[in-house]
Amino acid sequence: MGTTARPVASLLAALLLLGVGSAGAQAPEAGGRERHWYLVRASKEFEAGRFEQALVSFEAAARLAEEPLPDEALRRWGISASEAGWPLAAYVRLRQYLIAVPDAAGRDVLQARIDKARRTLLEIAPRQSRIIVLAETQPTAEAPGERQVLRLVARQGRATVEALSGTRIAVPAWQRAGDIDEAAYVTLVGKVLDSPALLQDWSAQALDPTEPGPHRSIMLRLVLGEEERVRQAQRGEPYGSLQALAQMILDFPRTEQVRP
Repeated sequence: MGTTARPVASLLAALLLLGVGSAGAQAPEAGGRERHWYLVRASKEFEAGRFEQALVSFEAAARLAEEPLPDEALRRWGISASEAGWPLAAYVRLRQYLIAVPDAAGRDVLQARIDKARRTLLEIAPRQSRIIVLAETQPTAEAPGERQVLRLVARQGRATVEALSGTRIAVPAWQRAGDIDEAAYVTLVGKVLDSPALLQDWSAQALDPTEPGPHRSIMLRLVLGEEERVRQAQRGEPYGSLQALAQMILDFPRTEQVRP
């Protein structure tokens, strides 16, 4: 499952409480009604030019949805994020919209918003960003399991890499720390942004103990400025797509020179 988060938790919580009280408290199928309520609210806020409020309502609707939001909601969500100054949300939602509606009206205007958001994100990357990958194989009767973790951090123009791997690491003790070339790091961030695995949203995958092992999982967390996007998968096409992206990131310190 994937999430895109911003620092609006208190406002979102207030809206969730309001939504339950006004739209879902008396309904057994509260989730569906709340989702509809938030989408209606978001559309009204969007049309009134209250983009920050619309953005929060779209996010609330997405949290309650078991399936992707309608294409038009993605377009309005992305424009709201663009107007409110949240480039990662704008980039993700507008790209999702153009993938879903390749012949969309006003495509050039939306693509210009995407391009602007991407440039902004790459400017943010060397100043304040993180990429974290966790790849784990659960232990079995025959093998102890393994965990690989890679953390790339950039602050004020300095990018560093920290990694660890081994069997069932309980308390992370970061190793192999070193500096990496800023330009190479920004290039990597660009590749992550361009990856389809970052954009795809799928239903949450829970561990199924009845499936034959070994059980594997992948987690990717991309943080740019005050926004983040988290991707997780355990099986099937989502796992394959995310695993390929994660492997590219895990290979990065081996392909780029790391300075102690």
